[in-house]
Amino acid sequence: MMPRAAVAAEPWTARRRRADELKQRWPFAAEVLVLYRAVLDVQTQAFQAARATPPDPAGVAAYVVRRVLPAVIDASTANGPERLATLVAERFHTANFELMVARWLAGDELPAVDRYLARAAAGPVLEALGEAVGRACTGPRDDRHCPNCGGAPQVSWIKAAAEDLVTPHRYLECGRCSASWSYPRLTCPGCGEADASLLTVFSEEGPGEEGTPGWVVPGGGGSRQGRSRDTGPRFPHIRIDACTTCSRYILNIDLRCEPRAVPVVDEMAAIPLALYAQERGMAKIQPNLVGC
Repeated sequence: MMPRAAVAAEPWTARRRRADELKQRWPFAAEVLVLYRAVLDVQTQAFQAARATPPDPAGVAAYVVRRVLPAVIDASTANGPERLATLVAERFHTANFELMVARWLAGDELPAVDRYLARAAAGPVLEALGEAVGRACTGPRDDRHCPNCGGAPQVSWIKAAAEDLVTPHRYLECGRCSASWSYPRLTCPGCGEADASLLTVFSEEGPGEEGTPGWVVPGGGGSRQGRSRDTGPRFPHIRIDACTTCSRYILNIDLRCEPRAVPVVDEMAAIPLALYAQERGMAKIQPNLVGC
């Protein structure tokens, strides 16, 4: 069995706190974080309910539609961008929600709004199920996919090793059930490429590590309007790990540089870096909740 990172029993408080903090620090991400913060309140309650009385994994789709989805729809229409609110309201009248969630659990491709609704509503329930989630989802079980549910990684993160002489560990975090597992630092999580010359790092502060080509992202991949020359890097703890073999990328959060970071929240808020990668023809291995 692949080693897993230690996961807090109740991660929701940290996510809410970090979302509030980044909303103030990074105004360009405020719209996304206002929506995410509202959805987090719904997800927290859903996680706690599913942890207290776990649903049958075989019946997760029906459970999610009955117990979680209505509140996600309400939070999204009240707090989301106008375009999202309109699309969610339209789907409320036309969608077969149980089929939609079941397809998401099976790893099927869905329209963006359907994927958002299914993920926002089912994610906390899957997270509450822990290792039992494998009976609710389908997907490959290999080192590039979640050992619990078979989902693809949404974000990569590095934390300091317990011993100074030990190489810091890298982890991938599942975009479906939020489980984490260890993964080699100089290997693409999208295709498994391990040739350092074919792996590229984009960051605000310089080249890649250990022979990996590196490029500097000017201004964090976004406009410097409204920022002073002395502000320094906007994302000193975040970089783009890209692969020229599969033309995909993942954002990596370095917890050694920013111990307060919450990978899934910081990744969602680092919109300029995602846009920078996409403008260069790269596709994200697994889009986040808001599709970025």
